[in-house]
Amino acid sequence: MSRAKTVEDAAREALENEALVAARALVDRMRTLYRELERMTKAPIALHRALVCVGNEPGLTASKLAAMLGMQRPAVSRVLKGLVARGLIERRRSEADQRAVRVYPTPAGRRLLQATAGRAVGTLQRAVCNLSTRELERLKEGIEAVLQHLPDPTPATLQSAAKVGDGGILGRKAG
Repeated sequence: MSRAKTVEDAAREALENEALVAARALVDRMRTLYRELERMTKAPIALHRALVCVGNEPGLTASKLAAMLGMQRPAVSRVLKGLVARGLIERRRSEADQRAVRVYPTPAGRRLLQATAGRAVGTLQRAVCNLSTRELERLKEGIEAVLQHLPDPTPATLQSAAKVGDGGILGRKAG
């Protein structure tokens, strides 16, 4: 019986290794695509992701954009300010409800979207769209399971990690 368990353990270890290699390949490929896009746009990927959403659905509210991006409202507000500062979107008050502000791509924003179409943003979505229903179910279940075992990168978690050893994670230079 212990022999069978040893074989099972070896098979489990090999499968874990294959899963890790595949996950790292996915993360590395997306990171490379995002870095390429950041170099092209001279803007963080979060700004480009928001611009893609605004370009796909002009007239979005900040609340709807936050929901689409899975971001908190204050973070979306900072992203929108960055896009306005770069001249890529404009904010307009709704004629029906002056309290409501909607965002639209500017001509410069539309040109940037055309120049970067098919790059990193949307690449993963297009790849996922090519999966079968069963593959999608398995992918969703697997990712959710992995995420449950990862620490949540909340600001408090990141701040406490930065305080390790009073010099941040890597410590301070002496001097």
